[in-house]
Amino acid sequence: MQSDNTKEAQLASAALAVALTALAIAVIQLFGQFFATADGYRRCQPSVMGAWARYTKLRWKWSEMRFETLFTTPEILLLNFKLLHDSLPKPAVSTWRQDYQWISESPGAVEDGSSEHGPRYRSIDCLDSKLVDENLGSGMRDEMACWLPFLNSIRESESHFYCSLTTGETSKYHTRRRPACRLVQRSWDFMAPDLVRPLAMSYIGDIAIIVLRLGMRWQTFRPEDGEMRAEGNEHIIYSTLDRSIGPILHYARGRSRIVRYTEKSGSVKRATSVIPTKEADMMNFGILPCYEGLMGRKSYSMGTFDEVHATLDMLDPTGSASKKVRDNRNFEATSTYGFSDLIPMAAPMLRQKGDPSTLLPAPTEHCIGLCSLKEGFVVFRQRLAEYMVEEGEGVSEPTRWVLRSYNRMRRFRCWEDGIGDSINSGYVSNLSFLDEVYEGWEESTRYFEKLSSQGDISFRYADLVACHIKHAVNFWHEAHERIREEKQRHHHELTDWLAEGMHLYWDYLPKIAEALAYRFSAPQSLIREAWIMLMFRAFCWSRTHHMCHAQERFPESSRLPSRYWDSRLPVYLG
Repeated sequence: MQSDNTKEAQLASAALAVALTALAIAVIQLFGQFFATADGYRRCQPSVMGAWARYTKLRWKWSEMRFETLFTTPEILLLNFKLLHDSLPKPAVSTWRQDYQWISESPGAVEDGSSEHGPRYRSIDCLDSKLVDENLGSGMRDEMACWLPFLNSIRESESHFYCSLTTGETSKYHTRRRPACRLVQRSWDFMAPDLVRPLAMSYIGDIAIIVLRLGMRWQTFRPEDGEMRAEGNEHIIYSTLDRSIGPILHYARGRSRIVRYTEKSGSVKRATSVIPTKEADMMNFGILPCYEGLMGRKSYSMGTFDEVHATLDMLDPTGSASKKVRDNRNFEATSTYGFSDLIPMAAPMLRQKGDPSTLLPAPTEHCIGLCSLKEGFVVFRQRLAEYMVEEGEGVSEPTRWVLRSYNRMRRFRCWEDGIGDSINSGYVSNLSFLDEVYEGWEESTRYFEKLSSQGDISFRYADLVACHIKHAVNFWHEAHERIREEKQRHHHELTDWLAEGMHLYWDYLPKIAEALAYRFSAPQSLIREAWIMLMFRAFCWSRTHHMCHAQERFPESSRLPSRYWDSRLPVYLG
């Protein structure tokens, strides 16, 4: 009897064990079925998105009896900033969902709206380094999301821009920008079914600049067709088109360092030392930023020949300047000589005082003109000295100041000769020279600001620039004519037609003075004085800024279409 009870107990225990095992398997299968409803969860794990997987979550939806996968990826963009000061308070409360964060070091405060006194700024933090660097410890697998090495490349590049970002003084002439990101929580429910990795997001206007700052060059840039490709500095980025969301960028890089470090001077020389400002970024799109306080407008478009002629028609409504440039192009297809003077005359000071970076993108063809070349400097000094002798005691003090300042800067050889090889590196070590020229530009700018504030002076700085450009476009044809007719002047053993061109600039001065005096009833002596100051101001700007590939022609295809400047058209990184 007892043995039967024991057997029954054993059988019951076995049956209970089997039942419990079946129950456990059923529960596991049930949970497996529920977790299987979490579409995309396996694609948001560390094997795919590295340390960003810490933000991956599941949310139960009772109405649908399933899990929803929530993941977090960066929204990459460029933000205006200025250097931090003690007077800028830290935000009392900040959550990662609301605040933007710098991708690299945090030297600056982000622009946060505006007030009657100008833009407001607030300090923001730096992105957790683990989200950028942790994924690269043992080498990144190709299967991982490509925006992970892209963030790392931005961080590495920006850390070497740190010198430019943290040196010098805050300037009223330009706005500095650098990459930042915002952590955005997204749902896999809204991902296209054919996507296998979570996507980061950016904007066409911002990603175009970030790619250029990494040392790449756009070979194809047609976002509207979903075709984008850039290469350079052992980086490559290209696009594929997804019908549901648009272009998706894919990024890969080699193992090269982004910068070179010079032991002797202890200075960092960056592979792409373009001045990191909003105004400099505009020039990549063929847009020339203007010093609005004097020019009365924010920018001119000049990236294509059609835009050049449209700008000339704004400067000279009669159309004669535009017609002259078209005629010159019949002899030399890419000739826009004289028009390039608009760049140093209209642009604001983009170089930061105390910063050795001087490189800018070329906004138009033949952006180097007489205001940048030795021929223009040398002949201008000679003609200015002759002008002062002719005028005698009637020479005004501002004109005397220009000659004194010019002669003082001649102690630096690079004032007349140019910077030489440093033009291509964008890095000039002689800060004393750069800062002295910077002060000369500021003093001449104050002269025009004071002139424009006088109620009895009716002509504006922009009128003087426009009248100069109207005549300057004639010099190329007339200089070659005078040389053919052997009527050229002293050229100081320099390039004859360029030196003759500056002589012609002085020949145009009476015409400029007469035209403006007639139009605005202003004294011709004042107009001549202002033109001399205008030329000196342009010389100073040219010696503190140097265009990329200054000695090469910059074809239209190397500049991005102006319609994409600051475009908020979204683009995704896979």
